[in-house]
Amino acid sequence: MMVSTAGIVLHATKYSDTSLIVKLFTREKGLQSFIVKGAFSKKSRFRASLFSPLAMLHITYDDHRSDRLMFLRDVQRLTPAPELMFDPARSAILLFYNELLYKLLFDTGEDKVLFDFLEEEIMRIFEADTDLVELPLRFLLRLSIVLGFFPENNYTEQNCYFSLYDSRFQSYFVDENNQLPQPESQYLSQLLRQERNSSALRHTRNNLLHYLIKYYKIHNEQLREIDSVGILSSILH
Repeated sequence: MMVSTAGIVLHATKYSDTSLIVKLFTREKGLQSFIVKGAFSKKSRFRASLFSPLAMLHITYDDHRSDRLMFLRDVQRLTPAPELMFDPARSAILLFYNELLYKLLFDTGEDKVLFDFLEEEIMRIFEADTDLVELPLRFLLRLSIVLGFFPENNYTEQNCYFSLYDSRFQSYFVDENNQLPQPESQYLSQLLRQERNSSALRHTRNNLLHYLIKYYKIHNEQLREIDSVGILSSILH
């Protein structure tokens, strides 16, 4: 059966001297793997550069259920070419999203709601013309809605410590393994209220980023360490 669908590149691995194995999260079929022969050849229709991290593609392929790796019949790129890589902040955000999604979606089936959400979020990276420092934090919170563990925003002067395990703010602070300190908790509440132009200090933003990754790991046991968090923290000021 011929399938024509949009897809998001999650991972590309070199296979032999000339080929790639590419994993795509597709709108119609969920996670799919393809072999792209001759990807490093100058004469190839499907050059390796097409499959950069989180590239949005429109693909056509034969869906042979008995085949583990399928072949692409047609590929068209829907997002800008990787000139983005000359922008360190956008590149760092893109690589962070890519690593997170690759580790979250390693066995995901068809999920059009999730796909449409990710398509919109990826385009935000390309289109945002304002300060990018809060974009990853807001992305993590919006993604948690789709994944089903969005934090409850019951923050008050009394309930001012966010519990990573209970997903809500509490009136007592036990330790940083379970709860966010007050500055990070207050900042999280501001983001949950979708406030703009917050005055959070850089170290508070960075701390919250690490806490949100820990929050994801608590509520999604398949998630491992996200190595690109350190790079993202150092680039976003």
